[in-house]
Formats: sequence, structure tokens, C-alpha cells
Amino acid sequence: MSSQSSSDAQSRIRGANVGGRPPKLSRERIVAAARTLNPETLTMNAVAEALDVHRKSLNYYVRDREGLLLLLAFDAFETESARMDLSAVSDWRELLRTFSMTVANSLIDVGVLIPYVQFAGRDVRFEGGVGLHTVAVIERIVRSLTDAGFEAIEASRIMRILAVVGHTAAQEVLGATQGLVVPREGPVLRTVDTTPTTQFPSLRGIASAHDTPARVGEQFAFDLDLVIAGLEVRLRRHDSLENVERPAPHQSRSGRS
Repeated sequence: MSSQSSSDAQSRIRGANVGGRPPKLSRERIVAAARTLNPETLTMNAVAEALDVHRKSLNYYVRDREGLLLLLAFDAFETESARMDLSAVSDWRELLRTFSMTVANSLIDVGVLIPYVQFAGRDVRFEGGVGLHTVAVIERIVRSLTDAGFEAIEASRIMRILAVVGHTAAQEVLGATQGLVVPREGPVLRTVDTTPTTQFPSLRGIASAHDTPARVGEQFAFDLDLVIAGLEVRLRRHDSLENVERPAPHQSRSGRS
């Protein structure tokens, strides 16, 4: 973004009008300001300066840089989820695929900030929640999972797993655009390369078939297939346990009354 266009954008964000009252600070204005700045050097102070407010004024919405990055990520996810049409999707498997793809696309939009965004972080200081479109999508998917037979806590864990799958897929896509496609076993394979060629033949086989730009996306599809196949097995196990006959209350363990 040119310095002139950046200046114009920041003027609009500030919304200054001569002699008028400054516009109320909001989550939307914070996100708009953050998007005009260089993401690699994005800070709370920089956003506050762009909005012409005190840094502490941002704390109602976001407490630190980590929260600011998450704010951008959730905003991108909200934009993606608003484009989703789930009206014709009833199968929980397809809903999971759609959700994971949406996570990936939203993080691709975030771009170079991906390494800093962890949806499953333990200590995320982020205020304000997510948008209604996102909440509606997650509600729809969780309800589909519980209707299929999964427990509520399992549905929560499934959503976390898929968020990680989408996160990894986005990193792979962005890496490929920068020519940085590297096999996930990279550190191991680099060590193997220092050993005699007769050692570790299986790992050398992986090295010869490692990821290339042409194969970007295969890992994402593999991960989704594997997760869904495992969930189908778990669901069948639920069904079999429910069908197990339990002894009548008046019977002892030996079967005698």
C-alpha cells in the first residue's frame, strides 16, 4: 500500500470531522485500522496511533498483540463464514469439510500473520467474541454432530482438531506461494542426510516423495479423510455400546435372582 493511500485510509478510519465529535471506538474500526498497517510490524501502539486514540482505549476490545492478531483472524473467518451456504448440506461429514476449508481460507487471507494465530491456544487474551455468522455456523455444525450421536464434549474436540487441520493447510498454501514447500519431516530428513546412504532406507523413501508445489493440498485432503474415517469408527462404537444389553436391576452379576 502506498504512503498516500495508507494516509487516506487512516484518515477515513479516524473519521475526523472538523469541529465534530470523534467517532466511537469499536471492534470494526480497530480491525479496519489494523488492516492498513504492515502485518509484520503490527502493534497495539501502531493501531492506537492510526485511530488517534490512547493505547489503553483498545483494551476494552483487545489486550495485547496476540489478541489483536486473533481479532484479525476471527474477522477473516467471519467474512468467510458469511459466504457459506449450508442450507443444502445436511451430512455432518460435509459440514466438517466445509468448516475446515473455511478456517484455511480465512487464515490464507490473514497471510503472514498465520504463525502467530493459534485458535486452540491456552491463554488467549481476547475480548469481544466472534461474529454472529461464525456463531451460527459453529452452532449448526455442533448440532449436526450431536444429532449424529457424538457427545457435546466430543463435538468441541472435533472442532478444535479441524481448526488445527485448516491452520496447517493455510500455512502450506502460503508457503507454496513463497516457494517454501518443505516436507514436514524436514528436521528429521536433514539429520538422515548426514548419515551413510545405507541407513534409514524408509525415511529416505519419504525424502524422495516429499511435498512439492504440485502436491499442495494433498495433506489437507488426507487429514480430513483420516479424521472423518476415525470419527465414523467412533460413532459406530457408540452405537454398539448403546445396543449392549444390560442385566436387569433385580439380577445379580451371576445372573441369579
